[in-house]
Amino acid sequence: MPWGPDVETNLEISSANHLKVRFIQQSHSAKQYVIAETGFGTGLNFMAVCQLFIQFRQQAPNNQLQLLYYISFEKYTLSITNLLRVHQCWPELATFSKQICRQWPHSLSGCHRIVMENGAIILDLWFGDINIQLPQLKSNFFNKIDSWFLDGFAPAKNPQMWSEQLLTTMANWGRDGCTFATFTSAGIVRRGLEKAGFQVKKSRVMAVNVKC
Repeated sequence: MPWGPDVETNLEISSANHLKVRFIQQSHSAKQYVIAETGFGTGLNFMAVCQLFIQFRQQAPNNQLQLLYYISFEKYTLSITNLLRVHQCWPELATFSKQICRQWPHSLSGCHRIVMENGAIILDLWFGDINIQLPQLKSNFFNKIDSWFLDGFAPAKNPQMWSEQLLTTMANWGRDGCTFATFTSAGIVRRGLEKAGFQVKKSRVMAVNVKC
């Protein structure tokens, strides 16, 4: 089934992080690829990446990369009723939607793990304020995140999500060569990312960006 326009739009953030190429050309010794996201929302970004990762594994079954580890933060969680309703808009992602909805946690602050595709994909959902939850990540993820998806409201509506302190913390959790992508093109975000150590390129999705 072809992807609908919503899914194609969300794949742009994956494209900006060069995920297809980085899956294939995994140069470090780790057998996992770690993505962190600042706003889970409906899970559309996550499901689109799941589709890319499963396609990669089918095309390169002997590649050392065997695990997708996805960490996502969400302050305003959807109820399972609303999640099911929204996911009906994307029948092409039903395989992943069913696995998420079957394990969807209650809206309690903290980390909730969802395991998918027989363990090939792990989703850690952190419910609550990212400024509080991010420092609670296990130390073994420090300097291990491969890509950041910066998804959230515009800085004027949600300044806490784009503070220099938070962007610097995100950069510290990223490995050398860590990329990020965001639809937000505000100058304050660009300057904050550059100050945190990222190189910024502006395109439709702001940045095909690499941490120095």
